[in-house]
Amino acid sequence: MKIVVEQVMNDSSVDAIMRIRHQVFERELGIKLALSDASDIGNATYLLARAGRDEEPVGCLCVLDTSEDGELHAKFGLKFDPCARVARYTHLAVAKPYRGMNIPLAMMIEAHRSVIVPRQFDYTWLLFDVQRAANSFLSARLGFTPLSETFVSEYGHRCPLVRDERGPNTRQAMLKAEQYLRQFQTHVAGTDSARVETTASRI
Repeated sequence: MKIVVEQVMNDSSVDAIMRIRHQVFERELGIKLALSDASDIGNATYLLARAGRDEEPVGCLCVLDTSEDGELHAKFGLKFDPCARVARYTHLAVAKPYRGMNIPLAMMIEAHRSVIVPRQFDYTWLLFDVQRAANSFLSARLGFTPLSETFVSEYGHRCPLVRDERGPNTRQAMLKAEQYLRQFQTHVAGTDSARVETTASRI
């Protein structure tokens, strides 16, 4: 089964993202998602993972430019230079039958390649489950650093994960993550189970 990650370009893809969010966050986790603020629309980039010949939507991720939202950063104990370009990863979700295929990793890699690098962001961040933050794929494979602050939100106890995009370790972490994903693709392709692609691999 082939899985492709791409940026959202039309309304039907946005609708697919809303369905995945509803399925994962609201039906599975019982979390009522707040409606997006209209001011966020122009600052958000959406990625969608599709699977199989029919390209069924199976995963989604939002990259939100929070560069000028000092109030939001302060709320979560984040301290960035006022002139820094900052992006937040949010609403990462994968439909249950497609978990275990490294789709979250593929979406994060594609977001870095197609959004973070070309738009020259200095820092990226997200909120993550405190209990799993240190051992998550975000920390282990993508170079994010968990902060000590803990916050209670509608998602439970969360801590910020932050990555310095200009730091010396980030490029190395991304290269290793891409290599790991390629090895995974080769392995699962050999078992005819799944094959993950990003937009870049199709060009």
